[in-house]
Amino acid sequence: MAADGRLRRTRLRAFLFVPISCLLWICHTFGWGVLGVLAFSAELIRQHDIRRDSDPKSLGAWLVPRVRPGGVNCLPLALPMVMMVVWRSGDHVGGKTQDWFNWRWKMNWITMVLRDRWMAFDIASVTVLFVILFRGVRDQTIEYSRNLGLSALFLAAVYVLLPRIVFGSAYADMRLAPFVLAIAVIALRPRHGVLLRGAAVLAVLGFAFFGVRLAGTTVSYLIYDRSYDQAIAAIDTVPERSRVVSFVGRRCRDDWAYSRLEHVPALLLERRLAFTNDQWSMAGAQLMTTQYPAARGFAHDPSEIVSDIRCRGQFWRPVAMALEKFPRDAFDYVWLIHPPKFDPALVRDLTLIRRDGTSLLYRVNRPAVRPAGTE
Repeated sequence: MAADGRLRRTRLRAFLFVPISCLLWICHTFGWGVLGVLAFSAELIRQHDIRRDSDPKSLGAWLVPRVRPGGVNCLPLALPMVMMVVWRSGDHVGGKTQDWFNWRWKMNWITMVLRDRWMAFDIASVTVLFVILFRGVRDQTIEYSRNLGLSALFLAAVYVLLPRIVFGSAYADMRLAPFVLAIAVIALRPRHGVLLRGAAVLAVLGFAFFGVRLAGTTVSYLIYDRSYDQAIAAIDTVPERSRVVSFVGRRCRDDWAYSRLEHVPALLLERRLAFTNDQWSMAGAQLMTTQYPAARGFAHDPSEIVSDIRCRGQFWRPVAMALEKFPRDAFDYVWLIHPPKFDPALVRDLTLIRRDGTSLLYRVNRPAVRPAGTE
């Protein structure tokens, strides 16, 4: 898009990006929004280059003559906004936009952009990135690209202004944090006139950091892969179109390394056409919702998450309560994935048909129905 702008092929760019923006919006709304911010910042720099003869006295004087043409040139990306307004209009619309300026969590998201498994390793890696960004301001041998630097500032501003929940969908601001840091890092470049040797040293250091992170992530994913294989082994045991209530164990404490198994039961829907209770059902967040009244409070997320005790501020049930209260007549199977310890008496009316490590699959026993006229 930027290349077409530099080549003054704006009509071709507009023709191409009207359908591209709509496709991107359908595939990933957040990606479409990030593209819009990046495109607008690039247009501001292009308008600045066109008006090099101007000598603005303030930031406002610099922005005003550039915002209007920059915004006009970004209009080919705006058609999804019209569709979104239509979608979000009417009495049927639900889903709140709330939790603005939650500074504690905004700071947490920044420190967690490389969060994976080992807290010390991940935080040390983020610290290295911030040191590099700071060096970009102080070091005379490197500088920030005007285009990408402005893009990072715009994304940072959006990150600050964006609430945590948008249209009922949580963690809206959190998703932007990695992009802010990534764009800021790639905005760094050797300053014009720096010796090739100095640029090569920077490149080697960058590749070394990338290699260390890649090696750590590879090992971590191998460990996750083994836990996935063990957890999903029970899927092939479940008959097609079954009704399964799933309970995935979770601690109240926010561990740095998640099990990443909370929505593994959703694979039953895809592989066995089976119902399970972990589908999201948030007003305004999706076009399809779960409709299974018989399941009562065990029809959708987060009823699949269980803990050893009731967790403060969460809707998760203790495992004992979940096993005792779920409606037996609404489900055919009970799938426990790494559950907390529980009293075996709670499952005495169920039949264990598979065990994979700490994961258990039970069949719900149905009372025998005697033929009419028999004793």
